[in-house]
Amino acid sequence: MTSTLLTDRNRLLVLEAVSRFGAGDIVGFTELLGEDFVSHNPRVAHDPAAQSGRQAFAEFLSGPGSTHLRDATVAAKHMLADGDLVAVHTHVATPQGDLATVDLFRIDTGKIVEHWDVVQPVPEDVLHPHGMF
Repeated sequence: MTSTLLTDRNRLLVLEAVSRFGAGDIVGFTELLGEDFVSHNPRVAHDPAAQSGRQAFAEFLSGPGSTHLRDATVAAKHMLADGDLVAVHTHVATPQGDLATVDLFRIDTGKIVEHWDVVQPVPEDVLHPHGMF
């Protein structure tokens, strides 16, 4: 059985990361990433011989392709946490349109060390009464 204390700490770490990211604090967000951070996002260019995963992710978030994310508001809607894994379902409101995202983080010794994500645009018209969140 996974430690409740560890799960709670990791959940709070991810909530802090979401808060910093949503405030546009890329520097503060990247402080929560381990030096050997790995992103599985295919748009993040990373050459391990040239830079750390944390540096590569910070450059991605600071680059021109992520302007819409830096200008976004982010609200955590659901969260699942079990030991070193935390998933958060978020509503990301960008100037170009809203996104529904699920980010999965792996935590090690108080730092985020691995990240996966799925991103889905929120359509103008939803064909059911349940919404996206």
